[in-house]
Amino acid sequence: MSTTYEKLADMLVEELGQDRDELSPTVTFSEIGLDSLTLAELQVIVLEQTGIELEGLTADATLAQAAGLLDAERSTAGAADTEAAA
Repeated sequence: MSTTYEKLADMLVEELGQDRDELSPTVTFSEIGLDSLTLAELQVIVLEQTGIELEGLTADATLAQAAGLLDAERSTAGAADTEAAA
């Protein structure tokens, strides 16, 4: 499992009180009971802990998809930092 997935799972457990036993890469946010307000809260938590704004997150997204979005945003941010330094 990816480190990003594990970090996201940790956020869900530690910050939002989710049961780790209910989490898996294929479970959707709606399947674990997260509504749009809680997803917005998760986005704030991700921003605070990683500095990355996680956009495009929906209740139908799986945890693996969310981790993929976070990895993609991290890659984009890293590429922008590299270009700015050049």
